[in-house]
Amino acid sequence: MNSIGKILVVFVTASSMGFLAFIVALRSGGPDWQGEMRSPELQKEFVFTTDPGEKVMYSAKHRRTETEVSPKTPILAEVILKSRKRLEDDANKKMQELNPQVQPLTDRLALIKKLIPEDDAGVQFRIKKYEEQIEKLVAQLKQVGDEFSAKTLETQDVMRLAQDRREEGYRLSNQLELLRNDKFAALQQQKVLEFELIRLEENRQRLQRRQKQLKQQLGDGYLD
Repeated sequence: MNSIGKILVVFVTASSMGFLAFIVALRSGGPDWQGEMRSPELQKEFVFTTDPGEKVMYSAKHRRTETEVSPKTPILAEVILKSRKRLEDDANKKMQELNPQVQPLTDRLALIKKLIPEDDAGVQFRIKKYEEQIEKLVAQLKQVGDEFSAKTLETQDVMRLAQDRREEGYRLSNQLELLRNDKFAALQQQKVLEFELIRLEENRQRLQRRQKQLKQQLGDGYLD
């Protein structure tokens, strides 16, 4: 009996020490519940509230639906664990909603894969037709470009000829202007000569009249 008592004392002592060690480990090296609460994964889905006081109280609610996830409690671990549980439940619910859609999508994907060779043949045929049309258009474009180049050269020749004609016109116009000036000068000279001729004619007539008067005055003794 003493042996059993000693064994129990040792067991209780060892258990107490073990529990104490667990408490110390939990307090010093256990999970970082504050860090968990601030993790992006939980912050994205939940709003955590901390009420300071004699006993700090923690609570959480869903960010989108604003439903309560955990009521106020002094144990932060409880709030974090409930939030994690809600996150897991939401994920499982989403999986249950998506699972019925997997098979139809799988069947549709299989059908699409089956139709790919036929569609590919049709696509290749259309590509070939498009390439032929493109080649025709390129040939037509080249022909139009060649014709345009030829027309451009012809236009340039016509423009050069027109420029030569304009220059010839300017030259003839200048010559005509010079001739007009010469004609005007000749007319002016003609007028001067006509005036001089008139003046000479008047002098000649005046001299004739003088000669006639002298003849009358001198009679037969006047020598011509």
